[in-house]
Amino acid sequence: MITNLEADLLRTFVAIAEEGGFTAAARRVYRTQSAVSQQMKRLEETLGIPLFEKLGRKRRLTQAGQNLLSYARQIISLNDQAVMMVHASQESGEVRIGAPHDIADSILPLFLSTYAQTNPRVHVMLKVDRSPNLMPLLEDGRLDMTLTTRHSERFEGKLLRSSPTVWIASSMLRLERNQPVPLVLADSPSIFRRIALDALEQRGVAHIERYTCPSLSGIHVALNAGLGVTARTPEMVTQDLRILGEREGLPPLPDINFYIYRRNGALSQAASALFDQICAER
Repeated sequence: MITNLEADLLRTFVAIAEEGGFTAAARRVYRTQSAVSQQMKRLEETLGIPLFEKLGRKRRLTQAGQNLLSYARQIISLNDQAVMMVHASQESGEVRIGAPHDIADSILPLFLSTYAQTNPRVHVMLKVDRSPNLMPLLEDGRLDMTLTTRHSERFEGKLLRSSPTVWIASSMLRLERNQPVPLVLADSPSIFRRIALDALEQRGVAHIERYTCPSLSGIHVALNAGLGVTARTPEMVTQDLRILGEREGLPPLPDINFYIYRRNGALSQAASALFDQICAER
């Protein structure tokens, strides 16, 4: 006998696994905690096996639940892609999307390539800027959506991924142990600036800001010139740059999160399709 799994139940199941609990998952899928519990009861009854086990006051996935998780993600992704493919070719119009330089260089090309293939009639307007400048544009409705390193509760959105933050410098630069660490930083407000300075100050590492620039291209120039060290994601490392660490006396850095948010209010079908596609391809 074939057992059919409901995509809606799997979507809630994945939300529980990713959010770490029923309460947080309920907020994500816009249901009550009671409704989420009922959905998981139905899913377990459909499969005939427990997916969760109690651990104190919390619940964690059983081995069967862990086995299901990767398949559930694939099923949801295929479901969403199938729906988008059916409707996408009929869509036209304009989509306005924002992204910081880091994301525009690393995450965004894959999303836009896939979207362009299925939505050839849509005009995409891309605004590449710093996260602090993009969020006000989203607030004002001048962007339909933006990828950002800034967490916000004011917009509907999703965590796309977490990435390590590392120290980066020219391959030619050698740090002197008895000298302050020369820094190449974006001006404030910058999450990477804050991460770098907080880590150095907490560890008590002497440092001096040698070069300040708001643009990523300007930071690249300063690094290649050997002016100092910066904190960024590994995607920034090119052939002439290298990653530094504790061997050079630099403290470890926290991971950074990348989110996508959509503006408040109704989106066009074209914009909704791109937003849903990016969320589905997480």
